[in-house]
Amino acid sequence: MHPQYSLPALLIDPHCPPERIAWLSRALNQVNSAIGHLAGLELHLLPQRLELKAVNDPALPGSLWVDFLAPAFRRRYRQPHQELIVQASKIRGCPAPVVVDATAGLGRDGFLLAAAGYQVQMMERNPVVAVLLQDGLARATANPETARICQRIQLTVGDAKDCLAAVAAPPDVIYLDPMFPGRTKSAKVKLELQLLQRVAMPTEDNENLFRLTLSLRPKKVVVKRPLKESFLMDLRPSYTLKGKAVRFDVYQPATMGKAMSLVD
Repeated sequence: MHPQYSLPALLIDPHCPPERIAWLSRALNQVNSAIGHLAGLELHLLPQRLELKAVNDPALPGSLWVDFLAPAFRRRYRQPHQELIVQASKIRGCPAPVVVDATAGLGRDGFLLAAAGYQVQMMERNPVVAVLLQDGLARATANPETARICQRIQLTVGDAKDCLAAVAAPPDVIYLDPMFPGRTKSAKVKLELQLLQRVAMPTEDNENLFRLTLSLRPKKVVVKRPLKESFLMDLRPSYTLKGKAVRFDVYQPATMGKAMSLVD
């Protein structure tokens, strides 16, 4: 059973069709989260999308929603093999590896992996983020350009530690993106980060989740980190792919030898 969490206040546009309202009701019942409201936030159910907004906060004037069809992101998923996350998760001799995105967030990295042909199991424990992600995936599924990508994505709402502990066989790759404060000049990204911080649940135990992923012995564990941040658990990766602002630390348990004693 999912634990109960608070959600933002919910506002429903009067023009929303009944099936949209029924969908949101099912989604919220799935996370079992009706125990009061997060102050200062609202979820707006519109006919075209679900949005998260701050209430009466001039510093946060916009809305947050998941949009896999935005032009800037469309350019990325049309050429997914240029993405570092795709390169870091690649398995030699396996054109369609199974990847668990254990901290899915707004789903962009997992979507890029699916665009590259990977089979992606997204896991997201935050009920607000999960319902926004469900809405974005539903709209992408209804679009002919992205429908096939979405067929390779499955979303599980729940704590990744519980979900991973129950897997019958390890996936090829487990991907972790621990949330970290962003340093960016992009107003849109700053808005996203601040709104996500408003709905943040108690801090994820990243080290225990990392230890669990390694103990499952997938072919790779890929960890996204700020470019100059230390290694998670100070454990040196098998290798690293670096971008301008972030890097992807790749751990290959089968080749790590004595270093794996840290997780046993």
